[in-house]
Amino acid sequence: MKPDLALPKRLPLTRVRVGRHWLRIHAQTRNALWFGPAAGHSPIHRFDDPDGRFRVCYLATKAEICFVETFLRNPPVRILSLDDLGTCSIATVEVRRELRLVPIYGPSLVRLGVTAELASGSDYAGSRLWSRALWQHPDKPDGILYRSRHDDSALCVAVYNRAKSALAVIRAESLTGDTQRLARLLRRYDVGLTS
Repeated sequence: MKPDLALPKRLPLTRVRVGRHWLRIHAQTRNALWFGPAAGHSPIHRFDDPDGRFRVCYLATKAEICFVETFLRNPPVRILSLDDLGTCSIATVEVRRELRLVPIYGPSLVRLGVTAELASGSDYAGSRLWSRALWQHPDKPDGILYRSRHDDSALCVAVYNRAKSALAVIRAESLTGDTQRLARLLRRYDVGLTS
């Protein structure tokens, strides 16, 4: 899905207010606000820049979406290791200045001339080219808002590193520290746990 060079003059933008909270599951050895890929590394995720000119931090609007996007990306997953989960934290990230994100869902799809496949398909090469085209657009969006490929009941956020200073971690805790939350997540996706 190559980007159409004729993007609209004005991008459809969703404004995210100061004080909004997002979540991110991350390795305890890595900063919660990690923008990747690292310099000199190939792109890995859907909206990473293929040439490494900008970096992206991926977040979600709900803990469930963080969980499924982190641990259940390669279905079918029926069991997870408590030891692996124990190496991760869940961070709450607060928006400190208004952000403008390009929604890749709803009526914005038609305005952009794309389909939902951009955010849910397996063609990451095309999604990365689209991300770069949006990043280069004169409207200078701060990132992309899109539905999770693995649980489309809520949204994911891909924030470009030009908006890094607009985000602050206000809390980080062990993913396994809240056993009730962990049990809810496992039940939601019918996943077992082993030590």
